[in-house]
Amino acid sequence: MQTTLADKKRDLINTFLLVLGYGLFFYCLQVFLYHAGLVSSVAGDDTLLRWDSGVYQSISQFGYTHNDDKINNTGCYVLFPWVWRLLHANVSGICVANYIFFAVGFTLVTGIYKIATKEKLLWLTTPSLYFMAVPYTEALFCLLTAMSFYGIFTQKRWLIWLSLFLVSLTRATAVFLIPSLLIMELVTNNKKDIVRVFLNYLVQYAAPTLAGLVVFVLVQYHDTGIWLAYYKQQVKYLGHEFSWPALPFSNPYAGDKIIWLSALAILVCFVSSIMIVRRVYEWIFKSKVAPDKLLILTLTYLPVILLSIIFCSPKWGTNTTNVPGIHRYVLCTPFIFIFLYHFVSNAGQYAFRHFIAMFILCNITWLSVGAYIHLQQWLFFNFITLLVFGYMLHANRKTEWATLAIIAINVVIQVTLFQLYLTNIYTE
Repeated sequence: MQTTLADKKRDLINTFLLVLGYGLFFYCLQVFLYHAGLVSSVAGDDTLLRWDSGVYQSISQFGYTHNDDKINNTGCYVLFPWVWRLLHANVSGICVANYIFFAVGFTLVTGIYKIATKEKLLWLTTPSLYFMAVPYTEALFCLLTAMSFYGIFTQKRWLIWLSLFLVSLTRATAVFLIPSLLIMELVTNNKKDIVRVFLNYLVQYAAPTLAGLVVFVLVQYHDTGIWLAYYKQQVKYLGHEFSWPALPFSNPYAGDKIIWLSALAILVCFVSSIMIVRRVYEWIFKSKVAPDKLLILTLTYLPVILLSIIFCSPKWGTNTTNVPGIHRYVLCTPFIFIFLYHFVSNAGQYAFRHFIAMFILCNITWLSVGAYIHLQQWLFFNFITLLVFGYMLHANRKTEWATLAIIAINVVIQVTLFQLYLTNIYTE
């Protein structure tokens, strides 16, 4: 038992060092490419402070302010600015802190399952993860969500309470955990225990999440004198209110530079929807209890994110539903690691019929973002289909070249996306 515990600790330390090593490699790669004249920017205090990061900085320095006549800083949550203020860090310093937060969160998630080093490296190259090294909430959300995962896995109620309370002070998407955790508890327990399960859910999951939400509302009211200032800001200035979706989904700020990444996130949510419907059906009609709580939580949370985006987003610029941000909410969270574990690392063998089914699912998704407009658009989006096939080939364990190819492609995409961010091109 002591040997096993020692091996576990050693694996956690090695994972943490792997993440830090990859971050250092990524930074040095950017510096090399910059001095070689192959990219136009390098990370620094001036280039890292882009878009919402300036809003978080203003909250950390001055608290919440409100002006009815213009956009103000009440449209962001409070915990990350508090951490920034507590650390007394400059822009580069908070980015380093963020990456350490991410490293700890990644280590916790990969410590739950038995993950090979090459799998971890594959996950680290997920394109959207460059947000873990900028002044956004992604890294802190990753850490706190990973803590909740670990609490659920080890059944440590105090850790669940603490992490859910804090995560609900970090990002608005934490509210989607409330229905997702309920479904998780129901589907992973017998139907005959539904009353006990529901009461346990209220105490263990709903209470801390709602408590954090209440504290956030009170903090904003204290600073601005306005109740629900965040939600009023989101509706009045950012257009986040209910409306029926209009196709094709679009990104009016960055176009094809980012919309393909949003499409990939939509695909993940689409696949998750199919998987959770199947498991809920088996629980209701076959009394089949799902064994993995974190998988059920992931398969529920991701479709809820998709529904919130397509029904509560503005239609600026294109008069179609804007979907910027969805790749951050899906591909830049610990939920994508749970998804990848079951889709890739623990999936077994994919047969030819699975590739055909995935091709169909991919192209249904690509149609929603305008792949039908022109043959070139269809070919453009189906390059992502090839990338998905690469993950499936990797899962089959007989094609090591597929793993190396995906990692290499992902690194190139990460560098490109990070450059877009540094040069002030909208990458959400």
